[in-house]
Amino acid sequence: MQAAVSKHESGETQGIVYRTTCQNPGCGFQFDLRITPANAGLLSGSMPCPRCKRHGGFLKPQGRIGDKLFAAKLLFRLTGVGPSIRDEEDLMGGDSRY
Repeated sequence: MQAAVSKHESGETQGIVYRTTCQNPGCGFQFDLRITPANAGLLSGSMPCPRCKRHGGFLKPQGRIGDKLFAAKLLFRLTGVGPSIRDEEDLMGGDSRY
């Protein structure tokens, strides 16, 4: 799955932009991810970081920064380790009750 990394361009107003920071240790790359109806699936699946290329990152929204501009973190899980309650809370945005 290819991520739609974009810069703020005056001509593009469709969709919303997530200003995203990779949380992979040693990376910390910050990029803008434009979400449109065509690529809205990126919000529910995993994606690689454009810089470190590590796969398995999930977007965790951090809130609104401005008009159609939101903050998000790209979080990664350890490979081969089952999810803990804390991991589920991080990915689901808080309390994970069944």
